[in-house]
Parts: sequence; structure tokens; C-alpha cells
Amino acid sequence: MKYVLSLIIVSILAISISISSFFTLSEDEYAVLTQFGKPSRTITQAGLYVKRPFFWETVHRIDRRNHIFSAQPIQLLLGDKNPLIVTCYICWQVSNPQLYFQSIVDQTVARQKLGDMISSQLGSVLGGYNLSDIINPDSQQVKLPQIESEIMQAANNKTKELYGITVVQLGVRKIEYPAIVAKAVFNRMRSEREKEAMKYRAEGMEKASIIKAKADRQAKEIVAEAAMKAAQIKAEGDQKALQIYADTYTKDPELYEYIKSLELYKQVLQDNATIILSTDSKLFKHLEASGNGKNDP
Repeated sequence: MKYVLSLIIVSILAISISISSFFTLSEDEYAVLTQFGKPSRTITQAGLYVKRPFFWETVHRIDRRNHIFSAQPIQLLLGDKNPLIVTCYICWQVSNPQLYFQSIVDQTVARQKLGDMISSQLGSVLGGYNLSDIINPDSQQVKLPQIESEIMQAANNKTKELYGITVVQLGVRKIEYPAIVAKAVFNRMRSEREKEAMKYRAEGMEKASIIKAKADRQAKEIVAEAAMKAAQIKAEGDQKALQIYADTYTKDPELYEYIKSLELYKQVLQDNATIILSTDSKLFKHLEASGNGKNDP
């Protein structure tokens, strides 16, 4: 009976030792093994591993995935003495598991230390830039990507060495003006927009003047061409009329004289005009003949 009991105890102990001597590591984890609180080795690849049982060797798992958070807003002074309130987002991951384990307790502490460091780098880097480099209607003049790159590089130079952390991505999430300068900034932006609007209006008026001058020139050319054609047609008509008169005079001089007299009547006798004629006048004879119903001049 004692033998059976001893066998059971030994079996349980052996199973417990076996269970505590094996552990698995997933793809999204690092493992730092410690002996009585001191790091003994670091495992970075997923798989099944053996360790010393129980408390002789302890497994500390560290998340190797990317982590992202927003830093606290910070008010900074730019190179041109303009104040800004800047909020950044930070994406980071553990690059040195053992150093991270020794210097950082957990992710909360990591976020706090990273936020403080990024805020410090923000003040240092932005001090070399002006407001127009950050907020500008011309996108080509905005240097935010360059600023973000400088801050991330400066931060990585310290976080890798001090905490075993790599900043994967960093960006400006929000930019605000302090209340005391917001009105002045908005007025300056309004003035710049009005200046730009005046420029566009001037360019539009210049183009309109060019178009109007071109249209006026074309209109004058059209009118001149029409007048020339009208004069040509009139000249041709006068020429034909003279030819007809000449032919009429040749064939029947009396008829020609009669027609010319009628034209003279038309010019003289207008708007109930009153004229005094001699009885020997040809015009009087034509009128008298017309009044008597005679057609012969």
C-alpha cells in the first residue's frame, strides 16, 4: 500500500515537473526567461520550448505586435514665435525584448515614457520651423512629412537604446491655435485669401479685356467687310441703272426724258409740297397732262 502511494506521489510530481518544464510561444510574442528575477535567455521564434521547472526559471511573455496611441496635446513655440497646440499619434513595437523587460514594466509605462520623449522632441524640432511650414494654402510649402520624419528619427535614437522600443510610425494628428492667437491667425488667413482672390479677379479681368478686344476687332472687320460688299453691290446696281438709262435714251429719247421727269417729280413733290410753276415749264405741262388723263408727255 505504501509502495502504491509513493508511486502515485512520484508520478504526480513527475507530471508536474514535466508540465512546468515545457511552454509554447506564439507568433505575436517574445519570451524572456528569468532565474530568480535575472534574465537568463530571450526567445524570439514561435514554437515549443523547454525550461527549468517551477520557479527556477520563469517565462515572461512580451507582445511583439504594433501598438498605437495618441500622445497628450502639448503647446509649443515655433521658430517665428507663433504658439501651436500639437497632438501626435505614435505607433511602436518592441525591438529588444530583454531591454524592454528590464526598463519597462508594462505597456502603460511604455506609453507614458514614449509620450514624454515625443513631446520633448516635438519642441526641439518644431523650434526650427515657422508657421508657414506647417499651415499653408500652398501644399508644396507644407513640411509636415519632413517634421514627422525628424521627430521619429530623433525619438528612435533614444528609445532603442533606453527601452528596446522602435517607433514604427509617427504623425501629427491635430493642430490647434491657442485661444489668444486664434483670432489674429484667422484674420491673417482671411487677408491672404482676399489677396489671392484679388489676384484671380485681376487675371480674369485681363483675360476678359483680351477677349473683348478680340471680339471688337472681329466685329469691326465684319462690319467693314459688309460695308465693302454693300458698296460693291450698290456700285453694280448704279452701273446697271446707268446702262438701262443709256439703252432707254438710245432707243426712245422722249421716254427717257419722261422717266427722268418722273424722278424729279418724286423728289420735288413730297409731303404735300406747294410749288409755283410757269405755264411754259415742262413740269407744268406734265402735271397738266396727268390731270387731264393724258399719258403722252
